[in-house]
Amino acid sequence: MKLTKQLLKEMILKEMKMLNEGVMTPQNIEKHVAKMISDFERNRGAVQVAVISAENPPGGKPDMSNETEGFYWDNGLMQWNLKEELDNLGYDYFKVLGEYDGLENSFMIVIKGQRDPGLKDKMIYLGKKYNQDAIVYGEKISSMQQNPNKPHAQFNMVFEMILLHPTKTGKPNMDLVDYSIQDMRTKMYKGPDVQKRDKYFSQIGRTKTVIPFYSDEPADDPDLMINPFPVGE
Repeated sequence: MKLTKQLLKEMILKEMKMLNEGVMTPQNIEKHVAKMISDFERNRGAVQVAVISAENPPGGKPDMSNETEGFYWDNGLMQWNLKEELDNLGYDYFKVLGEYDGLENSFMIVIKGQRDPGLKDKMIYLGKKYNQDAIVYGEKISSMQQNPNKPHAQFNMVFEMILLHPTKTGKPNMDLVDYSIQDMRTKMYKGPDVQKRDKYFSQIGRTKTVIPFYSDEPADDPDLMINPFPVGE
């Protein structure tokens, strides 16, 4: 293999990424997560996020020896393959542990500065490739401030729960326009109440978070935003 400048650069970046992951203690991750979430409502920080996993697809089984339905799925291998694809795409991400009627490992991809116009499509593609039921996609939106006492714009990260309509047979549904947006919310919560949860949360480092999909609280409803437009274009 010829060691070109581009290949050397990619090798160095990969090693730096691995080194950075290695020194990210739970305390450091906790600080990063707290700042990231607080910046969702400011004109700085992340402009897009996505949460995706390669584990536990509908119909997937770790052992088919006594099964007559479904298909074999190695969570560890598939999650590793997904990580390699995210690394090759050059994305920064956090490892996420989720509890939604069972534990599942995921990745939260974070885009700062200028938006990646293809992020949503790439996440839908990868979600479908790994037979996932759904992914979460979020983008920061600026809108008119609803509070008349605040002269500046209002910022929210608007999250979409995107259903991918998997076949549940092990053969991916790669029709990239065959998906639906199940719900949209404008908040990600953390704090003592969320930290006490033992179900229905996502955990980054030691910090538990929750996006209140299916909430009926007006404050969580993106339809109430006035003149919204994406940040970072």
